[in-house]
This record gives sequence, C-alpha cells and structure tokens, in this order.
Amino acid sequence: MTTNIRHITESPNFEPRTDSIYVALPGERYTPFSLGKKLGAKAIFESASFSHGRSRYSTLMVDEGFRLRQNDKDVSIVVDGKESVFLKEGEGDILDALTLISAENTVPPNQIPIPSSGVGYLGYEFCARCDTIRLAPQVDELNIPEAEFLVGHIYIVFDHFTEKLHLFALNYEEHQIDLKAAIEKVKARLADLDFSYLAPEKQYGKGITMTDLEQSRKEYTEKVEALQKHIIAGNIVQAVPSRRIQFASDIEALDIYRRLRTVNPSPYMFFLDYGTHQFIGASPESLVRVRDGIATIHPIAGTRRRGKDDVEDEALMKNLKGDPKERAEHLMLVDLARNDLGRVCEAGTVETTKYMECEKFSHVIHLVSDVQGRVAKNKKAIEVLRSSFPAGTVSGAPKISAIEILSGLEKVKRRFYAGAVGYMESDGDLDFCIAIRCCLKQGKTISLQAGGGIVAASNADREFEETNEKLGAIRAVLEGEN
Repeated sequence: MTTNIRHITESPNFEPRTDSIYVALPGERYTPFSLGKKLGAKAIFESASFSHGRSRYSTLMVDEGFRLRQNDKDVSIVVDGKESVFLKEGEGDILDALTLISAENTVPPNQIPIPSSGVGYLGYEFCARCDTIRLAPQVDELNIPEAEFLVGHIYIVFDHFTEKLHLFALNYEEHQIDLKAAIEKVKARLADLDFSYLAPEKQYGKGITMTDLEQSRKEYTEKVEALQKHIIAGNIVQAVPSRRIQFASDIEALDIYRRLRTVNPSPYMFFLDYGTHQFIGASPESLVRVRDGIATIHPIAGTRRRGKDDVEDEALMKNLKGDPKERAEHLMLVDLARNDLGRVCEAGTVETTKYMECEKFSHVIHLVSDVQGRVAKNKKAIEVLRSSFPAGTVSGAPKISAIEILSGLEKVKRRFYAGAVGYMESDGDLDFCIAIRCCLKQGKTISLQAGGGIVAASNADREFEETNEKLGAIRAVLEGEN
C-alpha cells in the first residue's frame, strides 16, 4: 500500500528506491511556520519547551496522497476527493488500517523520523473501540469524523541542528504522482522571489461569542455535583468533566497556529488542515510514545502559575511539590500510566523513571513524571496506543467507570477535545499527544474546550471559574491579547 521508505540515511551507501525521492536542501532562511505558509502545508508538527528548548526535528506534510476516516460502521479512504470503503464493519478500525499501511514498510533504521504511515487525530469517543466501554447517546455538534489521518506524498523534515531541509517524495498503491515533478515544484517554490509569506499578520477584530455562558455555568456546576455524588458513593475516585465555548472570528487557521506556537511553545505543537476544518493546538502532554520497543507515558498533574522571576518560580515549585492534593492526584495518574503499560509491556519492565519533578512551561509550572516499559514481543505499538487511550488526565479514575459516567452527563460528543493527535512511522513507532489547549476551526466558527479534575472536596462554582480561566487564556492568545 505504501512505499518502503521511513528513514533516509545521508550515508554514501544509501540508494533511493524508484518509488521515492530524497533531496537535502539548505534551510537557513526558513522556520517551520514560514515554510508551511509558503508551501501551503497540510500538516505541521513542532516541539519546544521552556526547559529543554526546541527539539531537533520539525515535520511538514506538503502534498496529501490520501486520507483515512473512521466512520460509525467502517473505515473509508478518500482519494482525489472520492470516498470508498477501506475496511468493512467487523474488519477493523482506523488503527488497524494504519497498521496495514505500516506492515508493508520495510526500511533500515535511521534518525530522521518520517510519519509516512499517517498523521492525524483520534476523537475522544474512539475510546469505545479500544476497550469495553458503553457510551451513552450524545449529540454530535461538530460533525467531524471520529478519527481522520492524512497520508502524504511530500514530507519535509526541518533539522534545527544542521539547518537542513530533508525532502521526501513517496508514492502509494492508492495514489501515485510524478515524484520528480513534485520535488522540482517544491524546489522551485523554495527558490522563487515571492516573499509574501513574510508579510505581517493581518489585523483581526474580537470574536463574537456564540455560547450562552450562564446556561453553560448551570450545566457545568450540575455535572460537578452529580460527579461528586458518584465519588461519595464509591463509583469513581475522580472525574474530568469539560465544557465547550464557540465564537465567530475571521482569523485564518495558520495565524491561529502562529499565535499559539509563539505565545505558548509546547512539546506538541500541531496544525492539521482537512479542508473543511482545521485542528490546531499546543499541547504540553504526551499520551504515549513508542520508540525502538520502549513505550513511554508522561503524566502531568499539578499546576502553578509562573513567577515573575527565578526566585518566585522556586517558591512556587516548593509549594507545588508540598501540596498534598496535587501530589495525590499526580500519584493516581502515575498509577494509571503504570496500569496502562502493564497490560502491553513485558512483565517487570514497567518503571517510573522520573517522579514528580517540577517542569517550567511558558506560563505555568507542572508536576511531571515518566513511566516506561518494554513492549511485549506479542504486542504492536498500536496496541500500546489502544491501552493508553484516552488519558486519565482527561477522563478520571477508575478510567472506564469515569468515561461511562461522564458520557451520561455531557450532552454533546467531545470529538477533538481530550482525544489524541500524532503520527505513525512506517515501522510502527508512534508519538501521540493529548488533545488539550487546542481548537477546532470550521469556517468562521472556532470551538474551544476545557475541563478539570473533580474530587469529593471540589467546589462547583470554583471549578467552573477554572474552566473559564483555561478557555479565556486560549482565546486571549487567539485574539492577540498576549
């Protein structure tokens, strides 16, 4: 189904396949954003953090080959705008489809990651396909696919260490193009004298709120109180309800991404353009990563704002690490991560390699941990993803009980929020983040969603205000107030 390319080596021994082309070009004059704007990228993935700086590679998909969609009863493939069934009902879901694509890729390993088996998202409700979970009927307010992945002909990997652009052109059984012509077209575009992509950002007015905030307050506080009754009854320990706001704005999708990556540099920054809608975010939190047989989950729980200087930061970190409530919540999520990995990793290999360390982000300080394990020989990376999805930080504990109770209280499907965004490489390795601090743009309508962990001692009104603060912070970035 796909080419046999994943990593391209720069060694003299490398011989490119006839169904792929590799070219290296200087990249000093570009950033991943400017490159994406100039070439009209369909997908952009970047990574940066306050503590560790920018990661080595950023990846762009420039030319889409085809896409896979998770429908209610089947998985479809869309080629040149024409949709047909890829896997019938009962044959598998979109992760099985991605596995089929990956299975035909056999390449020597190297350090340049190529997400040739698909980039995209899993909507939150996909969880019902990952475990025995009974979701209550809900309204599909957004009308986007449950999950959707793009598979590209042209990928560009931006190497920040060497300032090189690695261009990869790939063909597929499902769709083929003239790879040489496609590469030459990209090279010509990079070399032309059109600098319009460097133009200053347009000026946009304030968005118009489309959500009844008072009704939203009433509904959210009622959800919190209902969840507390479940907690007191012993049905769950914690749950993470959420609420959505929508507003109308003329802002362009790439300008949303520009603002998020500038104001809130994060380990997982993403831009996905599906034509009718765009999914954009700057998430601080990994869902799961599998690399060379090692699975890693990176729990984040416990938050303080950033201080005005290093001295105040130190005081806030000491306060955070000493907060019993924050520590208890974090420990619960570490235990959930160990349980998720324990189902798919070799016995005795799951360990907490980093525990409750304070990490600085652009605006906040979080408690973070790392849980790792060696994937069992009879398990694939995709099964690690299933076992981990969705994250406990956006559902609750025990996870399945919390998900089922939440689905009966939340009137609309979450879809993009609290799902996962990421990519698969052709050897099956993968990297997915939790879809938080993100937005969905559909025409002029922008949807934001946020939630918070509820325990027996939570105050319903304060929890609502916390979601207001989270939503307000994202909206302020989108509207240029930061």
